[in-house]
Amino acid sequence: MATGLFSGSGSRKRNGGAVDASIEDQLHDLREDVAQLMALIADRGVAASREAKAKARSTRKQAESELQDLLESGEELLSDLRGRYADTEKQVRRAMREHPLATLGAAAAIGLIAAALLRR
Repeated sequence: MATGLFSGSGSRKRNGGAVDASIEDQLHDLREDVAQLMALIADRGVAASREAKAKARSTRKQAESELQDLLESGEELLSDLRGRYADTEKQVRRAMREHPLATLGAAAAIGLIAAALLRR
């Protein structure tokens, strides 16, 4: 006996038409499979979202840490430059006080060299 998809052995009347009970069972099974598939996709989506959020948090923490280190090293560098500038300023002032004529001559020589270069 044929009990395939289109056989009439398991059919019953419904709204005046013949409906195969095996087709209804297959539709029910298919709906359950689709529901399970949707649940699986949703679970995987949630897991992927959690993983992405965790990676984003980790990356943000690392970036904040590196930014803090960069700011600290920048502050140290700026402090060092300020100290060097202050030392150089003191040395220039001392040299100007100790050798005023030499300073004036050096300034005049630099001015003449700059003028000669600008004429070209």
